[in-house]
Amino acid sequence: MIIAPRSSTYKNFGIIQTNSIGVIDESYCGNDDIIKMPVKADRDTVIKVNDRICQFRILKHQPTLIFDEVDDLNTRGRGGFGSTGRS
Repeated sequence: MIIAPRSSTYKNFGIIQTNSIGVIDESYCGNDDIIKMPVKADRDTVIKVNDRICQFRILKHQPTLIFDEVDDLNTRGRGGFGSTGRS
């Protein structure tokens, strides 16, 4: 499962998830395991029962992947990390 804040969480509550997203694997299944979202508050805020501050997605297991090792990708770069793809 992946747990992440809703897009309006920071605007409405002033909180941000401290670990960006949470990854919860299938071994987290005990009677006393509780799904939580660690957050940092940038202002005083009140979160009430049933306020929607996060969302989650249950994922299927990733299939086994097979990689082909190559020396060169034979493609033109996009400009590196953080690039918009414009030259």
